[in-house]
Amino acid sequence: MRYPIISMRELDCWISCKRPMELIDLRAPGAYEYCHLTGAVNIPFEELEDMIEEGRLCEFQKGVPLVLYCQRGSQSLLACNHLSLLGLPVISVAGGMAAYRGSWLEWG
Repeated sequence: MRYPIISMRELDCWISCKRPMELIDLRAPGAYEYCHLTGAVNIPFEELEDMIEEGRLCEFQKGVPLVLYCQRGSQSLLACNHLSLLGLPVISVAGGMAAYRGSWLEWG
């Protein structure tokens, strides 16, 4: 299944205009605690499968896209591939935190 891929620059604009989304940081908890994007929740990539099996992804708003980012973009692509096959509206952020140059960082 296909899904959109956006740049960190585009995501920065989405956060600025308060576009409806569920922003998910797939990095390890330590990396998330050090810094993350405003409004992001931490669901480490390794725990995503457990959340799917436990039905915890239904906690997110229906119809609102899940926007996933990681450190460099590869894990968000893998996660989006899997989640899109389940019929969830997903968007991957290219380049991940390594590419982020915006103003929406929250520091631990």
